[in-house]
Amino acid sequence: MLFVSLAIVSIYAVFILTCLVGWLRNRSFTGNSVQKTDITLSLIVCCKNEEKRLSGLLASIEGQIEAIDEVVFASDHSTDSTESILNAFARQYSNITVFATEDNGKKNALREAIAKTNSDYILCTDADCILPDGYLNRVKQFLSSRLPDLMIGAVKYTDDGSTFGRLQALDFASLAATTAGAALAGCPIMCNGANLAFGRDVWEKAKGDLVDDERSGDDMFLMHSIKKSGGTISFLKSPEAFVETAPARTLADFLEQRKRWASKSRHYTDPQTIAVAILVALVNVSVIISIAAAFCDVRFLLVFVLKLIIDCCLLIPFLFFSRQRHLVKFILPLSIIYPFYTILTVILSTCGRYRWKEQ
Repeated sequence: MLFVSLAIVSIYAVFILTCLVGWLRNRSFTGNSVQKTDITLSLIVCCKNEEKRLSGLLASIEGQIEAIDEVVFASDHSTDSTESILNAFARQYSNITVFATEDNGKKNALREAIAKTNSDYILCTDADCILPDGYLNRVKQFLSSRLPDLMIGAVKYTDDGSTFGRLQALDFASLAATTAGAALAGCPIMCNGANLAFGRDVWEKAKGDLVDDERSGDDMFLMHSIKKSGGTISFLKSPEAFVETAPARTLADFLEQRKRWASKSRHYTDPQTIAVAILVALVNVSVIISIAAAFCDVRFLLVFVLKLIIDCCLLIPFLFFSRQRHLVKFILPLSIIYPFYTILTVILSTCGRYRWKEQ
């Protein structure tokens, strides 16, 4: 059993090393070489009952509103004051549109919102996010210089000062590091709809591949469609281009979120994404078994130690780059509990429906 576990960890090490090489060999995008931005860009935000979360996003957009050609807010049958807040904000600027969607669900809201735009590229974020200063201009510079079919951007959790929040931030950073490294290595396997941009022509071809049977996952299914058609996918590597969002407030919210993420994986068709998902599951199962077996044979701890070292090779450089170095001290405790709740959420995702936010 020890040999099998070490073999699985060895394969995992090859994958993480590939991500690390992809991360290190690509320099951070500064935008200094971009003389002009000759593409047009629309920002899309789909909202549903977000009155308590909108203030941060609107404030971050307001400071850079001139850098974007148009902003479209789609209210997906909100029953609170979301539309009132958005309409009041839109009245201050000529390039902002707010509308109520006809059909239900985020994917339909996304389709209806994009249909109202005229730009070359579409940039998406979420209502509970905060855009960093200069972000919109940096995205426009990146798209103008690279002209990708899909731009994957980075997302991180805001620091709420709590241990639970910081553990979530570290967990999320591990996903973000893998997302970045794999994409920069030429094998994108994940993306996040809170920081995602794509060409209009690409959208028209891929908008029917969003798997409407699954409520979430528009970002991943879009990426898989573009990847399958041979489209170019680029990652925006810049410490100034991290979109921020808040961690879950409670353990129940956290587990529901992870269940939602895991549930959409049953519809994945991309071989690389599926292979990595299986590999990560096998590694976590191996770590759990090894921790239990270590009570009888201490040599099994080698599996845990090796995985910890491998993860640190990619995670620590990413934390310094994303200005989250304060999270390094949480790597060891998270490494102990991570395999258990990861496997738990996979099991829970197959046993019933999930709740999507408090709406």
